[in-house]
Amino acid sequence: MLEGISTNRLCDSSATCLMAAGKAFVIRYYSRTTKQPEKQLRPKEAAEMARAGLQIAVVYQDRARLTEDFNLARGQLDGASAFASAGQIGQPAGSAIYFAVDVDFSAAQIKTFVLPYFKGVRAALDAASGGVSHYKLGVYGSGLTCRLLKKAGLVELTWLAEATGWAESKTYTAWDVKQFVTNQDLCSIGNGWQRCTALPAFGQFQPAGFEVKAGEGELMKVSATQLNLRFVPTADANTPLATLPHGTLLRVLGVSAPGWVRVRVTLNGATFIGHVKASFLEATPGLPPAPAPNPQIPAVHWKEDNRSATRQSTGGLASPIGEAVRPTRDPNAVAALRKQQLAAIGDWLDVEHSARYAGRDGVTFCNVYAADYCYLAAAYLPRVWWTSPAIARMAAGQAVTAAYAETVREMRADDLYRWLLDYGAMFGWRRVADATALQSTANDGGIGIICADRAAEGRPGHITVVVPEDAGNIAQRDAAGNVDQPLQSQAGAVNKRFGSAGRNWWLGAAFIDHVFFVHD
Repeated sequence: MLEGISTNRLCDSSATCLMAAGKAFVIRYYSRTTKQPEKQLRPKEAAEMARAGLQIAVVYQDRARLTEDFNLARGQLDGASAFASAGQIGQPAGSAIYFAVDVDFSAAQIKTFVLPYFKGVRAALDAASGGVSHYKLGVYGSGLTCRLLKKAGLVELTWLAEATGWAESKTYTAWDVKQFVTNQDLCSIGNGWQRCTALPAFGQFQPAGFEVKAGEGELMKVSATQLNLRFVPTADANTPLATLPHGTLLRVLGVSAPGWVRVRVTLNGATFIGHVKASFLEATPGLPPAPAPNPQIPAVHWKEDNRSATRQSTGGLASPIGEAVRPTRDPNAVAALRKQQLAAIGDWLDVEHSARYAGRDGVTFCNVYAADYCYLAAAYLPRVWWTSPAIARMAAGQAVTAAYAETVREMRADDLYRWLLDYGAMFGWRRVADATALQSTANDGGIGIICADRAAEGRPGHITVVVPEDAGNIAQRDAAGNVDQPLQSQAGAVNKRFGSAGRNWWLGAAFIDHVFFVHD
């Protein structure tokens, strides 16, 4: 038998201690609706536990205590959600996902509500896996629940709950995992855990590639014309994290599902971990050649301190905001002060009432507003940038000065999208993969940017600034505490001090691609 624990507490900082205490595994949670931020297993936590030597098992639970929590449609929803969580963690095929029935239902209730629920779960896992589920299906519950689900052929594994007074729990012996009432402190998780005993194989796992460090792993390249990097190992119903062009180099972390591998890839300075079809990769002998260095190109402004570039003027738009008295951010100040300074900048620019950013004659000024915000915050985002001939002259060692429409040109939002990818790192911009990183940076007194390239040739894209949260304005988060919609500020068709062009606006059909960047 194996000895382990189940807990709704984060365990990454306790992993080494748990191993020293003789624990072989930790059972953690997947959940879509939990209000407990620590309950949801997270990728970093799973990797840290595995590196310490622990095995991991998972149970999906969204309350799971009322009859209304169990029906066919709810099972399909929960099964799809569990599959998505498994993909994020890197849970390998062949391991198990248990689903909780955390209540002492009667046989009639199990037949009426729980059996259809598990049929829905099974259908969702099969569909997401492209035919037959990548994962074994288990149930957590009473002895009666475990017995009837196993008898119906809907689960392969059973986990007997600690409540010995539930139906058949004292007599059920065909369990794969058994939970016990526990009230002791353990490591840094206190008494928020339960002792569990398990058979040698009960669906436990370690994440695919948990042991592979950055720069390690088999180096391969994309052999297809382009390849979608997926959040989960399936091509169905999930928006790609990124599209990898032919020849893109990546590191294979391990097999995540039949025909799929989990990979790490760096795109324009940002590291992404996701899943790709293994058949579209080919081996790359040796290390890739080092990229040619970019010439050192200086920042450029058109007429700094231009007194016609004011909030209530519609002139001087090629220049940064030029009013003599203006708020700024000290990038070397402590985080709390930087956050206050950014709030003051946003309030002072007053995007909703300033003539400088008001749309007119069918033209909007998201690029001007974003550049002004960054200028006052001491982060370079260009209103004008060097032309290609000017950059070529610099690369040849020639001195170049700013001349409007000759050596420098104004930058639209779609130009800024390309600039961030090509030159952003030279000026302190760092690409990130998710909205949580954007909001965290802003809340620490840094700057977040969302910039999207318009699909239609010649049409401008859009750019918004991610700003610090305050008591009255907050980002939208999911049940696990991850940021779904960062708090943004924009000029555009509608100018908003706090607001944007809509939920997930950057994924709209009008845009061909988008980037998230931060400036710490």
